[in-house]
Amino acid sequence: MRLLAFLLAPMICLAQSQKCDTGAEHKRYALVLGVGTYTGLPAASHAMDDSQAMSQALKGAGFAVTLLQNSAMPALYDKDETDFLKQVQPGDVVFVYYSGHIVQGADGEDDFILPSNFDPSVRVNSDNALSVGRVLDDLRDRMPGKIIVMIEGPHPVGQNSVEILGSRVPGLRIPDALEDAEILFSMSAEEHQMAGSPSDPGVSPFTRAVAKLLDKEGLSPLEVFDQAREEVMNESGRRQIPLLKNYLKSGFCFLEPVSPVSKVEPAPPVERVVERVVAAFQRNKIDHEEYVKIGNGNFLMGCVPGDTRCKPEESPRHEVKLTKDFWMGRNEVQVDSFYRYWTVNKKPKKAFPPEPTQDYHRWTIGVLPMANVTWQQASDYCAWAGGRLPTEAEWEYAARAGGSDEIYPLNSENSRDKANFRDKHGSDIYLGVAPVRQFDPNAFKLYDMSGNVWEWVADWFGGYADGPAVDPTGAPAPDKKRDHILRGGSFESDWQEHLRLSLRRIPQTQDGFKTGFRCVLADTPATLQHLDPP
Repeated sequence: MRLLAFLLAPMICLAQSQKCDTGAEHKRYALVLGVGTYTGLPAASHAMDDSQAMSQALKGAGFAVTLLQNSAMPALYDKDETDFLKQVQPGDVVFVYYSGHIVQGADGEDDFILPSNFDPSVRVNSDNALSVGRVLDDLRDRMPGKIIVMIEGPHPVGQNSVEILGSRVPGLRIPDALEDAEILFSMSAEEHQMAGSPSDPGVSPFTRAVAKLLDKEGLSPLEVFDQAREEVMNESGRRQIPLLKNYLKSGFCFLEPVSPVSKVEPAPPVERVVERVVAAFQRNKIDHEEYVKIGNGNFLMGCVPGDTRCKPEESPRHEVKLTKDFWMGRNEVQVDSFYRYWTVNKKPKKAFPPEPTQDYHRWTIGVLPMANVTWQQASDYCAWAGGRLPTEAEWEYAARAGGSDEIYPLNSENSRDKANFRDKHGSDIYLGVAPVRQFDPNAFKLYDMSGNVWEWVADWFGGYADGPAVDPTGAPAPDKKRDHILRGGSFESDWQEHLRLSLRRIPQTQDGFKTGFRCVLADTPATLQHLDPP
């Protein structure tokens, strides 16, 4: 079995650029499980309201719903008896929902739904609890066209989190993938995290948000869950961050749009800085990261007027022309993506970049940015993914995102609230590294161009006069030791210094564990072969 590949976590699907396909030629089936009353555990009082709300919402979206509430084993799920599974035919759309107590097994290999007759004095296993992996495997055998899984949890089992034998790992894990399946997997908390105690009574926030969005015309599953995720994060002040992993191809919608969707024209230029931006993104089939297409254009690179913190190496400010469109990673390359690269290329596990601090949780959280990588390792990864590291000019062009004369992103010192730097402030609730895409994207739909981890660029360090003004690649290769360049700041940076868009940094000894990267792909026919269609 393979680990379900991580896709970043929040993803904004541009419905305007694609046809809405409701899959009318296939049927829709939903299994909704809610367990709120237990003989040996505290009640999960939200589960009844949750499962009822989701059942009604799915019926409204055209699903034939099998609703099971407060079921015991084996009635909770029986492969040979459940009408739900028997109905599913190849190509159908399947939605599986659960609300109630759910825990991760001690070995970390599976998550277990706890039935109403669960005995907490007996070690949790596939005989006395329902394995999520088993449900997914059974679905795979039926070969549906699309699988959507939503878990309302994990929530604490009782006020003091009742200990479940055989479950000593907090939160849940991402289940094993369905090979070659189209699947969207979501839960109301990130991997290995708890969602907190839900309001009692009433529908849980994540379920409420998804159920409401299922009633809106023209939304894809990705849009529904992404918007619900954003709503929950905003409502909770980012104390609750739902998890979203997507393998669905674009195009499918729950309900037909009310009217034909018009094409969105590219944004007009800001002064003469940006000539064209192509507002679209696609998933790279090689590394499974998402890439934004960015149009060519002119911009002014370097220290801007009014910036009193400029360093000599940030000047002179000069006009740069980028003549070619390119695709840039929407976020810093994630741990899971880098681990995929490492294992596919059969690199020795003992040489995998070690855990430098507790911030990285021993590389068990796949949505963290990959860090502690050398420039060469980052460059090799990008080559494997079909691209390269961005040039410094491409990086700054993308970070400025069409702005003019901005010292900080959004031309405001308040942008500190929207990036991960030293200490907590505003939306920055992280003392260490943050999962990717936890902050607002810039105008080019790129995340974390400022803060979180420093990012390698392709160029050798040198003065701006050392390179051409058209498609610059920086100073020539050195004849003596010289360093490549870091951009963007990190979670340990002083925001007043390192949030500045023109800042260039030579790697320091202490920068290793704070340094990551993102890749760019050339806009060529060969590249398009590796990108999922819009």
